[in-house]
Amino acid sequence: MRAFFQILLLAALALSNHALAQFTAEWEPAAETVVLYNPKFPGSEALAKHYAAKRLIPADRVIGLDCPVTDSMSRMEFNQQLREPLRKIFAAKKWWTLDKDTVAHAGVRVLAVMRGIPFQVRRDRDAPQPQKEDEASVDSELTVLAMNAPPTEGALKNPYYGASVRLPRFTKAPGLLLVGRLDGPSDEIVRRMIDDALFAEENGLHGRAAIDLALKSGGFQEGEDWLTASAATFQRNGIPLYIDRHELVMRDHWPLPDTILYFGWYTMDAAGAVASPEFQFKRGAVACHIHSFSASVMRDPKQHWTGPLLVKGAAATFGNVFEPYLSLTVHFDLLNKRLLEGFTIAEAAWSATPGLSWMSVVVGDPLYRPFAKTGGTSLGNDDVRDYLLYQGAARRSPLDPDAAIKTTITALAERRKSSRLLEFTGLLSAQQGKHAEAIDLFDHAEALAASSTDRVRLRLYRAEMLRRDGKPQTAADLLRDLLSNDSLKTEPARAAAESMLRDLGG
Repeated sequence: MRAFFQILLLAALALSNHALAQFTAEWEPAAETVVLYNPKFPGSEALAKHYAAKRLIPADRVIGLDCPVTDSMSRMEFNQQLREPLRKIFAAKKWWTLDKDTVAHAGVRVLAVMRGIPFQVRRDRDAPQPQKEDEASVDSELTVLAMNAPPTEGALKNPYYGASVRLPRFTKAPGLLLVGRLDGPSDEIVRRMIDDALFAEENGLHGRAAIDLALKSGGFQEGEDWLTASAATFQRNGIPLYIDRHELVMRDHWPLPDTILYFGWYTMDAAGAVASPEFQFKRGAVACHIHSFSASVMRDPKQHWTGPLLVKGAAATFGNVFEPYLSLTVHFDLLNKRLLEGFTIAEAAWSATPGLSWMSVVVGDPLYRPFAKTGGTSLGNDDVRDYLLYQGAARRSPLDPDAAIKTTITALAERRKSSRLLEFTGLLSAQQGKHAEAIDLFDHAEALAASSTDRVRLRLYRAEMLRRDGKPQTAADLLRDLLSNDSLKTEPARAAAESMLRDLGG
């Protein structure tokens, strides 16, 4: 029976991989990528050459342009030192053919910007009207490099926004450049981002997602809706998910093992679970926290969100270098849908961003396809086997999650004595608001758990489900029992239990 279950799940994974390959195989973007670096910035050229070598990008497509070594540049500096020289190089090398404002032929569609190129274009005009500002991100301005004289006030409508096809099949914007930035607090981090993207593409990106709601409403409801829709996307694709349903950022030291996807909002600086000392993203992870100035200080390891997320191991993130207004930021629902369909980071991000010549940056290898490989013909090693089994069940019957996932995975977990599979099923029940069911599954998983780290996490999950189910006293008793266990004193998640107990009045 166990072999039968595994054959079914492997068949589901093989079919989904075949469909994904057909959907995304029509373009090899590395053949149409140019790499840009700043010779005046120490390390920028070396990073550009490292990236080009890893992605097999020809040396003549690695371009150095002298520009300021600061984070920002004036509009005049941008035009004279980046925009106009690039346009001349593209024309001279016949990477595109311009006819007025139309690109008749595009041989380059991707621009990889290296650490050392400024990321802000400063404001020229004082006190502009809202959404008429002329400051912007360098990267977003470069997406419209083909335009002869793009307006500088406000955002330009992104013709690629909402597109469901990869860029070469999208005919309405032949000159659009997909710009991604390999930048961060250090050269070492940038090299790691490059290498991690390639590792994940080769080995598959398998793990869990975490969504941090902020319980906002009114004019902010849009952001909550993006996160809720992303959760549904993760569920359909068989990615186990923990959703934090508190107004404040996810609790310090809350356990988030094997995190490959993190999306949340809304604090100015990195805080909560993902900023805790023990937390580390899984290799190749994609993470973003919405805030107006999340990327305004990109090279600081502690300030705002972009730098700290990269320090914690993320391979890619997204942010804003100035105030973008919520509706003009990257829309998480579209972003995650495209990522799970096998798009590159740059394709997914720019097809999910309504405005160009605005504030957004895509930080990471623009060619990175996190979900180019979603499974395989075998169940892999112990580190990923349970993730593949769960994913196979979800994809086999995505419209019937109770029957397909819970019945199949619970039975398989019993046979395999797998605490983790039961935990995944409990997380699904929690996502569906079936708190009592989730409590039973977490309790059963804890009984099978082999490590104290797993037992603490499952106890915390149970306590949270009890709280949501209107049983705070029972949750508090459960936490007191956990904290009285001397064998768990060294577990970092104990601090989350203490914090939760205080919130419950204990």
